[in-house]
Amino acid sequence: MSLMNIGLSGIQASQVGMNVTAQNVANINTPGYSRQQVHLSAVGSTSMSMKDAGNGVSVSSIRRVTDQYQTNQIFRAGSMLGATSTSAQQLKRLETLLSGDSMDLSQGFDSFFSALNGASVSPYGSAHRTQIISEAEALSNRFNQLNSSLDGQYNDLSQQRSSAVSQANSLLGNISKLNEEIRKGEATGANTSALQDERDVLIAELSEIVDVRITDAGDGTLNIALPNGQPLVMGNQVAKFSLESDPNNPRGDVLSLSFNDQNFPLDDDIGGKLGALAEYEKDVLIPTQAAINDIASEFAQAFNDQLAQGFDLNGEPGKPLFVFDPENPAATMSINPDFKPEDLALSGDGTPGNTDNLMKLIEIKDQEFEIGHLGSQTLGSAFNSLLGDIAVKSRQAQSDHDAASNIYLQATIEKSATSGVNLDEEAVSLMMYQQAYQANLQVINASNQVFASIMQLF
Repeated sequence: MSLMNIGLSGIQASQVGMNVTAQNVANINTPGYSRQQVHLSAVGSTSMSMKDAGNGVSVSSIRRVTDQYQTNQIFRAGSMLGATSTSAQQLKRLETLLSGDSMDLSQGFDSFFSALNGASVSPYGSAHRTQIISEAEALSNRFNQLNSSLDGQYNDLSQQRSSAVSQANSLLGNISKLNEEIRKGEATGANTSALQDERDVLIAELSEIVDVRITDAGDGTLNIALPNGQPLVMGNQVAKFSLESDPNNPRGDVLSLSFNDQNFPLDDDIGGKLGALAEYEKDVLIPTQAAINDIASEFAQAFNDQLAQGFDLNGEPGKPLFVFDPENPAATMSINPDFKPEDLALSGDGTPGNTDNLMKLIEIKDQEFEIGHLGSQTLGSAFNSLLGDIAVKSRQAQSDHDAASNIYLQATIEKSATSGVNLDEEAVSLMMYQQAYQANLQVINASNQVFASIMQLF
């Protein structure tokens, strides 16, 4: 190859280098961008002559600077972040709900039993009896409102789960399309760096919804699966999440996955936001509502049973004050609409001034009941234990979220050190390519001068 052509190859290689450097600098603030490097190769001699130095330089490739291990760490950290963020938010919301004054069952019990204590000085007085019924109605309303708010959390979970499933399905479809574009580009030798960056950004978003495992298929595509192996993306084939009604929980949903005409029921251990929502519902929300229902049922039944042991102002056996559906006591608990102040059976022997049964009604406050996962406790302490348990879980969830945030930040820093754009390095590269460009121009100038000198001989 002539001296001029060798110099031209150097100019062209330098131009490519400057273009890549410019691309890196231009994308310094682009999320998910991985810097690129030019890889050059010497073009060897095509002749057998010892006097042929070679044929210049060629750009063998433009490579995306990335470390798949670091990228996978980003995905793992993103899944932890998505899960812990969701758990912390849900638990904090529940803690705030239970600790609100209008929802505090412990306060409600205190007010109700305080009204009973007040009647001990005048058990036949209409004012005290009316106050007892008023406090009973207020306590019922607390149960109703608390149950309604917990039902609201079920609805919110369902909406969040549905939104996350739609987002995950959209991401999977886009990742699959990028896989196909990258495969075609790699097959023709095109630079697919931008497409790979875009794919990694989408996988990072997906990892916050579900935990993912990545394997390189070898043709530029990535295969994506759940931790237990269920496939999400294989080449251009894509799975789809779906939600169906839970036969064991009318308010719940069952998450499943379909791939290539196969259906995979999914457990709670899928990680990310969807996994955290499922765990919160199963391990926190359902037991909490069950405990509230147990408190309502045990209290109302015990109070009604004790009323039946006494006599009202007319000397008649006591009748129930509370009415409720045993299948859903907290939601349905209310005051018997036919109940009047004189119907309160406070007497133990039928005489108006007797307070024997009133004292036994008051003793219910200190009686222990079996309250779901909380065990044997008094009514007020059961609610306080429930609130304390939620508060502990909320603080732990926030601590886990803080730790996950730090892990994610560290993973991001490590990846940025490898794949991120460093302006100082790019400035040095640009100067190097400029100098190479100018030097190769001098080679071409020298070639022209030699050619001109030869021509002058004729």
